[in-house]
Amino acid sequence: MRTRPAPRIPDALPELRPGRHRHPEQGGCLMEWTSVLAGERWSDRPSCTHPLLAHLARVVNDVVDDGNRAGLTRLVPDLVGTTSDDPAWPLEIADVATRHALPVARADDVRFLAVALITVDRLLEPSDGRPADMRRRTTVDALATVPSSAEWAEQFTTHMGRPHRTRDLPRSVVDLAIAATAVGPHSDHELVAMLVDAVDTCRAMMPPRRDEIAVPSGWRVLADA
Repeated sequence: MRTRPAPRIPDALPELRPGRHRHPEQGGCLMEWTSVLAGERWSDRPSCTHPLLAHLARVVNDVVDDGNRAGLTRLVPDLVGTTSDDPAWPLEIADVATRHALPVARADDVRFLAVALITVDRLLEPSDGRPADMRRRTTVDALATVPSSAEWAEQFTTHMGRPHRTRDLPRSVVDLAIAATAVGPHSDHELVAMLVDAVDTCRAMMPPRRDEIAVPSGWRVLADA
């Protein structure tokens, strides 16, 4: 039986490109090169990164311009191993995305985002050990940027009663936050900041690492360029 030879991996990270790519020679997106650094098969859905974080990374990679996309290379090492089965992780990612979207969203989207943020905040109460209906400081600060919508959202969520988590809720909240941010005048900058914050948040929830990811020198040069 013949086996297909493994794809040739360049010594230096080429320009990040939008979309999926069958082979490294065609270029790669942020998550495809993360799969390479992790030693996994070539894929834009590597197991080394939390699925919702990887989804956010793929979308940001695809929608920002070439200049902002090139700067994402520095996130590749931090995306390797950034995963967990902790059910709080997708909610934390949704929380980050919503807080970034709120101050820059159009008026039509702000109420929905405020409801989403309050809902996620309440669902995170058990993992935080907070008393019921005690808001996180970050939630209070984010809602303070949209006071009238926040007041409406508080009344709306009160009438809703205690929220019930569904499997698709965090993904839906992240997609809402991305869509609301993408139409703004500085959308590329805001989306990159959202992704960076989400990566940092996930890494902060990880146990300390004893080893470092070995990054090829050519990759680091491009990442710092």
